[in-house]
Amino acid sequence: MYLLYYDEVKYDPPNQDSFWLGGVCVEHSLVMEIENQLNEISQEAFTSPVLSKETEFHGIDVCRGKGNFKGFEFEDRMEILEKLLAVLARDEIKRIYVRILPANIVKTGDPPEEIAFMYLVENADLIFKENDSYGMLFGDYDEPAIGVSVTNLSHFRRRGTAWAGARDIENIIDTVHFAKSHHSRMIQLADIYVYCLQFHHKKNKSNWRREVHRIILESGILNSTKSRIWPVEAHWYR
Repeated sequence: MYLLYYDEVKYDPPNQDSFWLGGVCVEHSLVMEIENQLNEISQEAFTSPVLSKETEFHGIDVCRGKGNFKGFEFEDRMEILEKLLAVLARDEIKRIYVRILPANIVKTGDPPEEIAFMYLVENADLIFKENDSYGMLFGDYDEPAIGVSVTNLSHFRRRGTAWAGARDIENIIDTVHFAKSHHSRMIQLADIYVYCLQFHHKKNKSNWRREVHRIILESGILNSTKSRIWPVEAHWYR
């Protein structure tokens, strides 16, 4: 069985022109091994491997020196980032993302986050099918999105997804499960992944941004198993 953990970067113009949904997908038997790797990095960074708010990894905090990484030297944060991305780049981890470009949507319809979730579900189901397996979804606990995601996945499993090219969803089981990010190393890894994806698409001209961008590029995490960018051009829908 495969487990997919996902997180988001919200659409927030003019600072963020897209809605991003990204996840890491692994066989259930590998989760503990990956967690242990992340716990070892937590021990190095925070002198504790135990899950808590004080040992939580967030991509924005590592890169910008905020939150738990406030006061860390830039070089130390970059060393931690390289170690985190080395875990994320493991061959056994299937990386998946959806990028929605609301400015290209001509007519108002479904919200970007619901469109992104639909495409995430389609691609997750494809991964599970291609590996002759089943899977479950785990999301970061975000109160407004929980009920909608649970309901939408239930509809997709019964009737398939919507729009042209709709797909039957047959290999996702149960419902969407949610956990606060400081309770799950795997959701923290998804957070780092989606943050680095959107960082890669920004204008990285300052010295510190160029260095972060170099580390992201060289890590190999930008090679995704499945992805969807929509709409790539101005598009009328619904």
